[in-house]
Amino acid sequence: MDIKFTSLHQIDHHLNDIKEIDISDQSQDLKDYTNRLIAEITEGTSKRKFQFRRETTEVRNVIGQFLNGTYTSKETNANRLLDVEENAQKAIEHLGNKIQKGSLFQAHLEDNDHHIVVISKADQINFLAEDDFTLKSGLPWEKKIFKAFLARFNNENQVIETFVYDTTPRMAKYWWDTYLELDEVYTPEFNTKTALKLLDSKVLANIKKKHKADHTAVRNKAVGYFQSRETFEINGFLDTILSNYEPVDPDFPKTKTMEKVRNLPEKYNFDSQFPIATEEVTSRKVKNKINLTDRMDLILKENIPELKSTVQSFRDDEQRKWIAIRTDTGYDHFEGNEANFTGEE
Repeated sequence: MDIKFTSLHQIDHHLNDIKEIDISDQSQDLKDYTNRLIAEITEGTSKRKFQFRRETTEVRNVIGQFLNGTYTSKETNANRLLDVEENAQKAIEHLGNKIQKGSLFQAHLEDNDHHIVVISKADQINFLAEDDFTLKSGLPWEKKIFKAFLARFNNENQVIETFVYDTTPRMAKYWWDTYLELDEVYTPEFNTKTALKLLDSKVLANIKKKHKADHTAVRNKAVGYFQSRETFEINGFLDTILSNYEPVDPDFPKTKTMEKVRNLPEKYNFDSQFPIATEEVTSRKVKNKINLTDRMDLILKENIPELKSTVQSFRDDEQRKWIAIRTDTGYDHFEGNEANFTGEE
């Protein structure tokens, strides 16, 4: 990948000030930081697909100049972000929230027959300096906090695809809507409905055939994720549901299952990070019906937080299979049906 242009501006909406940092004249650490930032953005998997609202927006016009090799308008994007953040801060002031000051990074890259433009705002953090223990601010080296935009163009400067990234759980609307002037390609409702449907049909359905107990456990955890979170993020989902999951069946293909989940957004066209639409995660839409006998089903209407201690399985002395359900209300309907696990009728 050939880096044609980079720039870095400090943005401080508290002081109404921008300042360009000459990356080429700084330490190797700063150069390494910007190179790592480019890699994390271009290779990132947690993203949402967007499109330009118009071809004549301010940021889009500057990008067009970048693609033609003219970079003198780099400060236009920096000044625009300063104005947008000042207005966004005023709008949330009453909530006690603050938009972090940070640095705007811009880059123009060439990759084979494509042009790539990256615009990213990296938040600064406060820290105690090790040498004099005074409070200072700077860019985090390990766990970067950033919002980013990436657009790919062909050699005719036509847009191929546009993505927005955000390392925070909730993608900041002022960034993609007000600053970049983008529109969502996939709505939260579409993303939520599609993700749930594909998890069931393309991943969990295959598990159910050979690994029934693991299917019940993993699906229950997945429903819990959608019902308890505001945002879906593919890597966070995998970390929560599968990374530390201990299978019931030793042959359960955990690594293969994780890979299938990770590939779903790219393969079936939905975002790998999106706000969860709660109306798409109702009991009616996520219930799991488990056949017990020809005349009886067990329906899990939603996530069961303590599934292992609520529904348990065992065998009696004659190796007959049973399940026991911990329930106060259900008990009243079957009181008198005393359990006898010795095998005697």
